[in-house]
Amino acid sequence: MLSNRGLGDSVNKKRILFFLPILAIPLVFHLACRTPMPELSSEAKLSKGKMISIRWTTTDAVLAKVFNEVFPVPPAILLDENANLVDLTTVPLPEPNPDHAPKPKEEKPMNPNELPRWDRGFELSNIDNLTLVIRKESQRPFYSIGMSLLALTMLYYGTMDTEAELVWTSGETNLHRISFLSTYETIWAPMPFYIGTGSTIVSPAINSNRYPSLLQKYCTQEKPSKLRESLEQSQVETCKEYETFLRRLFLQNYDAIHSQLKEWEKRNQDWFQP
Repeated sequence: MLSNRGLGDSVNKKRILFFLPILAIPLVFHLACRTPMPELSSEAKLSKGKMISIRWTTTDAVLAKVFNEVFPVPPAILLDENANLVDLTTVPLPEPNPDHAPKPKEEKPMNPNELPRWDRGFELSNIDNLTLVIRKESQRPFYSIGMSLLALTMLYYGTMDTEAELVWTSGETNLHRISFLSTYETIWAPMPFYIGTGSTIVSPAINSNRYPSLLQKYCTQEKPSKLRESLEQSQVETCKEYETFLRRLFLQNYDAIHSQLKEWEKRNQDWFQP
């Protein structure tokens, strides 16, 4: 029979093994490697030299900052969040239809005997209340656990996949969308035997506050309570993470957004209806 001392040591070891994955989470963020921020292609860098002539407004101060830094557009007109505006994040939008995506137009060859037409690029088109709507988001826990097991349980692996769209109004009734914007971020770190998989299993629950929809909510739409800030993070840190998410999303989808903004600038309304 086991002595009381031996039984106590066994219980203590089980407790240590149970809490090790939880205690290892802070260590992950010191040793972790993240997906690097995307870089623009050479063609995209050249496109930033030509301003897109649009006049746009938004109630999202972080979106106003990042969108203006990534795309060659004029600064946003920042609206008061208490203004009488429709909250586009709560509008029940139907699923995006791929058939509504813009079709690239063929450039017509210029007739040398025809005088060139005026470029309408200087005209400002209105984008009212540009809003980012989070469509889907997932930490893909089973995929992460599988990656950790492939590394013989010695790897913490976490990921966040997000699908979003830019939505705005023009006039009183027209609703416009740039859909199918997707982004991903992974974070991984070497961990001791078994601890890697344990941390991977526990982290989705601990990191639930880092869903992009919650970052957006507690940065721009609602002030977090003091209890939430003490248990999770301050609003300042939340806004920093939200800004990083937006920058990653826009850079990973730069070509798609830029091309559609150019089409909008030309006032081609037909293809842009949702």
